[in-house]
Amino acid sequence: MKANRIRLINRVKLMGMMCLFAVTSVANVNDVIDDISSCIKSANTKELSKYFSSTVSMTLLNDEGIYSRVQAEIILRDFFGRNTPTNVKISHRLDSNPNFRYVVLNLETSKDSFRVSYKLTNNDNTFQVTEFRIEPIY
Repeated sequence: MKANRIRLINRVKLMGMMCLFAVTSVANVNDVIDDISSCIKSANTKELSKYFSSTVSMTLLNDEGIYSRVQAEIILRDFFGRNTPTNVKISHRLDSNPNFRYVVLNLETSKDSFRVSYKLTNNDNTFQVTEFRIEPIY
């Protein structure tokens, strides 16, 4: 009887730890998405580039290519220098896959409105931006 009670207590502890781990994992992913959105809203390209993988496939208006983290930061710094963000709103997020995230933002700037989309992939338990696009909203 006492052994059954101990097993039950251990199972409850194990389930509690598993739930805590699951909630923490989801919270960290949402934090990354929110952190990236905040970097875009504040035009903080230095902080934004910390979320980039070593190379990023990037499309900026009509130009596209594969850039290093540093090159991508410089390109985005130039873009935000000409287009100061005034508002950012997450319009879509796909975060049901444990190894992949996709986010679409609406970016309003001092000059125009843009759609920003980016793909995050899980690399050694850290989500990194591997694709980044900024397109005009017509």
